[in-house]
Amino acid sequence: MTGPELEATRESLRSVACYVVAPARKQRTGRIGLRPTGDGFGTPPFDDGSRILVRGDRLVAEPGRETVLTTLRDAADFVDVVLSADPGVGDDLPPFDPDAPLAVDVDASLAIGRWYALGAAVLDDVRPEMEARATVSDAQLWPEHFDLAVVATLASGASVNIGFSPGDRLVPDPYAYVGPHDLDGLSGDYWNAPFGAVVRRSELGADAARAARQFILRGIDQL
Repeated sequence: MTGPELEATRESLRSVACYVVAPARKQRTGRIGLRPTGDGFGTPPFDDGSRILVRGDRLVAEPGRETVLTTLRDAADFVDVVLSADPGVGDDLPPFDPDAPLAVDVDASLAIGRWYALGAAVLDDVRPEMEARATVSDAQLWPEHFDLAVVATLASGASVNIGFSPGDRLVPDPYAYVGPHDLDGLSGDYWNAPFGAVVRRSELGADAARAARQFILRGIDQL
């Protein structure tokens, strides 16, 4: 799915991630990284086994409770988080408007969840090959930029972000990316973005996982 519904849903969910879900994790653990859930995203399980998730147009407090996403204020009240214009999850935040209606289309939200799930599967699959030449961090879904990513640090000391985004101001459609911290000396058609290289979901073809895997390894080979 692409277009206005996806964009509006993505930005609404990013707001929920930044101002509600990640702060709920930070409040309990001091950490802000989120995880794909197969059909959405949420916190890792807390010590008591509970989780806070977004699934479709619902905010879910497992086990046993859920509510329709309406506004940030209602969502924060549901999970007992104090809303703040500075939630401590980064500087590049979406607009803070606690009472603005959240525009969450169910199909678009589930499509974003499937994109994260694909990204998680690809990052897991390609990890052994990356670890043969680099130290690779755990995959995290960062609320600020709303992307699922790892950082690979090569033996040379060069570092690169590798991840999957549901789209942003630069690339409006879902895409995978390879983003070296230092672009000096890199050239050629592969490096097609200001921060490195991107491939859109629409360009990956029928076997998207295989194509994304090849895209990532091609980038690493050039570093």
